Amino acid sequence: MRTREKAALAVAGLAVAAAGGTVFAGTSGAVGPSPSPSVEAAETSCVTDGAGLCTVPHALGAVPAVVVVSPNTPGQFNAYMLNTVQGSYTATTFQVRAMFNQTTPKAGGTIWFSYAAYGGAPKPTATPTKTTPTKTTLPTATTPEPTPLG
Repeated sequence: MRTREKAALAVAGLAVAAAGGTVFAGTSGAVGPSPSPSVEAAETSCVTDGAGLCTVPHALGAVPAVVVVSPNTPGQFNAYMLNTVQGSYTATTFQVRAMFNQTTPKAGGTIWFSYAAYGGAPKPTATPTKTTPTKTTLPTATTPEPTPLG
């Protein structure tokens, strides 16, 4: 299967998952153009910490502008809300938080989800330097002294 077909299937899977369907059977590799994808879509899982947080690696090569997540629950009674954590995006990771309700995190449990990370602008490799013009001093004109006639 070609990369474009994999990406289309991943996006379709996210749409089905967002509509409440189950499309998750295991983890998948991220898909996107090579060598530096501007979009990465995948299914993954992780174990949350005491606050319901886990860190997810990505291969965009830039800080994502947007990350869309959708939980994939293995059973009808395992529902949880899943959100990205504001300010957690880096060039290699982002964080998600799973909650059973507004005040109860899904702590110390495995969560399964799909995500699509959309790359932002690549970081510049060189910083432009500001140049200041140099002041040029022109010589002053002198008038010759009159020569006496004699």
